[in-house]
Amino acid sequence: MNKQTLLTGLALLLASATSIAGEVVFYINEDGQPASTISVTLGDDKKLVQPNGFVVFDVEAGDYSAELNQYGEWLGEVGFSLAERQNAEIKVDILGGEPMAEVQLFDNGDTTGSGQISGTLLSVETGGVVSGARVAVEGSDIATLTDDNGFFELTLPRGEYNLTIAHPNYGNRSLSNVRVFANLGLAMNVELSMSGTGMIEEMVATGSYIPNTTVAHKRDASTILDSIGSEQFSKFGDTNAAAALKRVSGVSITGGQYAIIRGLTGRYNASTMNDGLLPSTNPLSRDVPLDLFPAGVLEGIEIKKGYTPELFGDSTGGTINMVTKGLPDARINRLALGLGYRTGVTFKDVVSYDGGDTDYLGIDDGTRELPASIDSATDFGQQTYNVCNDTSVCLTVAQVAALASDFENIYNVGTTWAAPDVDFALSHGDLIEGENGNFGYYGDITYKSKWEARQDAKIDDLSGQYDYDRSKQSIDLSTYLVMGYQDAVGNHEVLSKTMMMRKTDDITRRMVGEDSEGTRITDVILQWVERQYLGQTFSGEHYMADRQHQLNWRLTAGLSSRYEPDRRSYQYRNDMIFPSTLERRFARQDETSVDLGLDYTWHWQLDNGMAGRVKAGLFVASKERETELGRFGFNQGPGVDTTGMDLESLLIPANFLSGDFVMQVRTAKTDSYEATDEMMAYYISTETDFSPAWSLLLGVRFEDASQELRYPNSPATDSLYETDEVLPALALTWRATDNWQLRAGVSQTVSRPGLTERSLTSQYDPETDEQVFGNANLVLSNITNIDFRAEYYFNDVDSVSVALFTKLIDNPIERTVPDASGSASDGYTFANQDEATVSGIELDMGMTVLDTADYRGMLSGNLAFIDSEVTLANRSIALEGIEERQLQGQSDMLANLQFSLEHLPTAQTVTFLVNYFDDRIYKVLRGSENEIEEGRATVDVVYKYQHNEQLSFGARIQNLFDEKVRYSIDDDISESYHEGVYIKGSMTYNF
Repeated sequence: MNKQTLLTGLALLLASATSIAGEVVFYINEDGQPASTISVTLGDDKKLVQPNGFVVFDVEAGDYSAELNQYGEWLGEVGFSLAERQNAEIKVDILGGEPMAEVQLFDNGDTTGSGQISGTLLSVETGGVVSGARVAVEGSDIATLTDDNGFFELTLPRGEYNLTIAHPNYGNRSLSNVRVFANLGLAMNVELSMSGTGMIEEMVATGSYIPNTTVAHKRDASTILDSIGSEQFSKFGDTNAAAALKRVSGVSITGGQYAIIRGLTGRYNASTMNDGLLPSTNPLSRDVPLDLFPAGVLEGIEIKKGYTPELFGDSTGGTINMVTKGLPDARINRLALGLGYRTGVTFKDVVSYDGGDTDYLGIDDGTRELPASIDSATDFGQQTYNVCNDTSVCLTVAQVAALASDFENIYNVGTTWAAPDVDFALSHGDLIEGENGNFGYYGDITYKSKWEARQDAKIDDLSGQYDYDRSKQSIDLSTYLVMGYQDAVGNHEVLSKTMMMRKTDDITRRMVGEDSEGTRITDVILQWVERQYLGQTFSGEHYMADRQHQLNWRLTAGLSSRYEPDRRSYQYRNDMIFPSTLERRFARQDETSVDLGLDYTWHWQLDNGMAGRVKAGLFVASKERETELGRFGFNQGPGVDTTGMDLESLLIPANFLSGDFVMQVRTAKTDSYEATDEMMAYYISTETDFSPAWSLLLGVRFEDASQELRYPNSPATDSLYETDEVLPALALTWRATDNWQLRAGVSQTVSRPGLTERSLTSQYDPETDEQVFGNANLVLSNITNIDFRAEYYFNDVDSVSVALFTKLIDNPIERTVPDASGSASDGYTFANQDEATVSGIELDMGMTVLDTADYRGMLSGNLAFIDSEVTLANRSIALEGIEERQLQGQSDMLANLQFSLEHLPTAQTVTFLVNYFDDRIYKVLRGSENEIEEGRATVDVVYKYQHNEQLSFGARIQNLFDEKVRYSIDDDISESYHEGVYIKGSMTYNF
């Protein structure tokens, strides 16, 4: 508090001195809450304590004994003496039914002693907080603004005051007879209504529950926003960020990992955690695999579909910001256990192969690691070797045979018993209150093991007809720790968030059938992939000058890694090994990112009620990626008959020594690369509330970015790409009535080529094994975004909205078929097409359909219709055979429906969930017909039972009807399989 403010407060106290002479004020507190069931008798006067915990008497000088009673029963007495022109403040704590009193006496005009009043402003309409409201002391210049959490705080000399509250949406309100008690901090929650009167009844409490904050966030956001909270994660049974996001209007998930927002793939979207950049584990794209982030560490997910200048410039479809859990409000000890069963998989034999002793942890014990002898001789496959008899210049046949024998001789596909899925989570946290502030911490460790297998899987495409088996065991292991400090007055908070998210997939795939020429084919892939994210974030939130000024900063460092040791693939043709397909691949990718963000906000308000916020920020980021790939094969000697023989019998030391099989280094010079991606951005924006009905956001962002790609083994193919962009944004909000809210916005965004998409070389897709050709001529895409949304709020829970959007994309980057022949034509490349347009409509609703003394029913859902059209460039028209098509991965329709029924007396809830996506392009093919992933619906049922405060149970059934997954070409099924019905039971114990 500044000096002028304090002097003004003292003047107020002196001016009111005569009114508090001979006044005795009691504040009575029981179990940390204001006590409103106690009466105080002082002399002949008996008064009941007010709901705010205060009771006031006017008395003459003398000796007194105040009697305290509760429900007619005597609690005790408080004695004190009052001299002439003295007043008293008496704080009474009821502990174990016994009153403990602290008496403070003050002479009339004594200016010593001050206290704090703080509070949170809540909206009756939204149930959320009211930020940017001016709270002032009537008759003075003492004032402050509520922060983003609706919180305000004032330090004043003891006494009684009237407060005024002003906000563009809620008008002017007054809060009368607010008591400030010496050396005491009191908290109040104040509810504001857009249609309320000018008076507010004071409410004092130590805490409150804010219902349905996702609705409040949606209503109060500066732009078009959807959000999912931790309560919805639990209610819907979603275990990671990818599973949760498919519930959002206009969002679909591909491959169980990657988000498509409003028909736009990852190149048009930004993924962040706690507003910091996330490095990717995908070697070929910027997509962040969202299945890597478990729901247990997330407080919520925000999907910002409208662009504002503080967002990254490539936030065209939207920005996905995962917010991890913060400091707890109280001590937490929680144990969660789960057990899962999948029909057709669990307790069955599924295809597998021999692994290591620590596979159950998702950590390879070295079984799959490239042998040290081969690593040393070939520099991780980057160098080949010559064979001769002079060991000073080359390797002998015997030495090469010894190297080949060092590989683990594991190739054969067998079966293993698929155990039930298990998961385990342990959480602990606490908030330690101190004299000057609070220190808190929260930690979580999670382990999950899950089996999946495709059932009745078939392929029938241009290559041939096959049956295949594919099993996957996934091991998730994550740890999370947040620690932080909050000062006593709430002006400063510093947090440290440390996390390790790890996911390992052990995949076995065996395909058997005939190709288009009638050749019997057996194709095998054995794959182990470890994906990991290590992240450290330091952040601070600071308020200054009576909370008119706010500074937020964050420093984030992240390391993502993808480790794929010993991927084995081979093919038999007519029961004979086909040598060119026999390959062992060792790959690792590390991507580090460091970014610093600073955001400054100035809240202002004029006497005429006009208010606003000015925001400015700076962002600096750097990413470094290093990818290494070593590929090894085996050439077959002439005259070797492999008919009907398995590889483990063929690839033995004797056959290496005889020359029947010879190890070969197959690594290309461009298989390994290094990349740098740097950005510096700054922005300024202003949001002005011209009246309770109108708000305008106007701002601009400047981004300087550069990408550099380096090939250590092929320097001539290095490339550098730099951009410098100015990205404006405008958004207008009209609050037509207390219930209606209309938004409109226009903005400019970009989409830059990926790190490896501009390379001069070819690589291999680690998931599909397809050859990928770079295009050095790629340029960025410029996008104009036009958004509109109408929102209607029935109350703080029920709402409906309709959104319209159009995105005009100049030079869109699309995956397409390469201009090549032979085997190279089976891969894909990237090209700038002429233009693309994406338009759509989103309908969203949430309604209470049943509300009785025993039952509550909620119906919610969303529906999105999206249309896209890409106008192909001339060369792509020649290759694909068409002039226009829709965007890859975009469905014409997306739908979600949720219905929950809660039995209040027994704390039981059942939720039914339906998710649907329409047909979408899976792969662009040469010619006019592309491969389509056919639309399908999944139905889930989730059950929750809260037995008591400590113990709860849950169950869920996912993919209830097990609709077949289908891909098609020209309406003919090219691939199909079932995934099975998943059933899981869980228990949570708080101790």
